[in-house]
Formats: sequence, C-alpha cells, structure tokens
Amino acid sequence: MNQENTQNQTNQKPDNAQNKNCRNWWIEIVSLLALGYLIFSLISPIFLKEGQQPRKIELPDILVIAVILFFNSDLLNRLEDFGISKEGGITAKFRELKQEVNKQKKEIDELQAQQLEQLEKQQKNLEEMQAFMYNFLLGDKDYEKIAQLDKHLQANTNYKFYVSEKVADELRRLRDLKLIQTNSGYISDLVKASDYGRQPIDLTKYLCVTDLGKKFLITRDTLHSSNQEETTNSQETSEFE
Repeated sequence: MNQENTQNQTNQKPDNAQNKNCRNWWIEIVSLLALGYLIFSLISPIFLKEGQQPRKIELPDILVIAVILFFNSDLLNRLEDFGISKEGGITAKFRELKQEVNKQKKEIDELQAQQLEQLEKQQKNLEEMQAFMYNFLLGDKDYEKIAQLDKHLQANTNYKFYVSEKVADELRRLRDLKLIQTNSGYISDLVKASDYGRQPIDLTKYLCVTDLGKKFLITRDTLHSSNQEETTNSQETSEFE
C-alpha cells in the first residue's frame, strides 16, 4: 500500500510540473499579445495620421500593465484565495507568505524558549554559587536558625522562639540574603508579637525557608560530611603510622 502511494506521488510530481509549464507558456503568450496590443494602441496614431502625437497612457492602460506584471510574477503561484465583496473590496490570501510568517514566528518562539532556558540555567548556577559562598559567610548560629525553621516546617510543628530587636536584626540579615522570607508583613511584626522578646512565638507562622536557603542547607551538610570523612581518614592514617 505504501509503495502504491509512493508511486502515485512520484507520478503526480511530473504531472504537476508539466501542468505548471503549460500554464506558464499560456501566460507568456497572452502577456505578449496584450503588451503588443497596448504598444500598438499607443503608437498607432503616428502612422494613421501625420503629425499626430502618440496617445497618452490612461487608467485602462495602467491596469493592463499591472495585470501583465501580476501574472508574470511569482505572486500568482502563491495566491491561495481571492474574492471581491459586495462593497467592492478585494481580498487576497497568499500561501507562501503566510507560511513564511508562521515560520518566522516559530523561529522567534524557539529563540525565546532557548533564551529562557539559558537564563534559568544561569540563575540556577548563580544560586548554587551563592549557597556555596554563604557557608563561609554565615556562622553556626545562622545555620541553626534556618535548619530548625526548615525542620519544623517539614514536620508541621511549632518552632518557639523569642524575637527581640537583636534577633530581628539577625532575621533581617537572613531575609536580605534571600535565605528566608516572611509569609506576610514585616520582621518588626514578629518583634511586636513576641512582645519585644518577652514571650515565645511560632516562627513557622511568620517565616519560611526559600529555595536558596534549602540549597544552602544541603551544601552545608555536604561540606560538613566531607570534612568529617577527611578528619576520620586523617586520624586513621595517624594511628597506622
């Protein structure tokens, strides 16, 4: 069945090419006749009457020239639909022009998708670099706050904490580093809810750990595990010696 379809398509191609060539020949013949008639009508007054000037080009002549140019251009092969409305308006749809526009739109969409993908990769690499650098900028106290907050959020348990003005400054620093963020409101709201550090509040109701903060925790744990392995291996080597 597939072979028959292939043969039919192969047979159709020469037929289409032959029909197209025949049509082009007819267009060229008709165009030459029309152009010859137009030239003759313009210069015939010179030969028919002495002293007569050639006839001026008028609107019908321009229309004939436009039709000749149109039929001899590639636009005719691209014409997909043509119509004239009752109001006298003319509509025309060109196949290859529409395909070219769709092709360009597709290429633009693909280019935008590639650029977005590259930006996402760059953002991811930047966040990983930040998470790594924060291990050298933040101390154990800051790490403990983020780790405990993430732990209680995952366990859906309360994380009781006294939030004084000093603690608020520490939380603001972590927020500015985009390791944590407030669910709503400001850090100062935590201070007021904690009565300026006099009573504990549940931090999970006010704060959450960002994606960068979670990457920081993972990087910190990985580095800590690597340091422990190196320390253990070093001790074993010393005992062996």
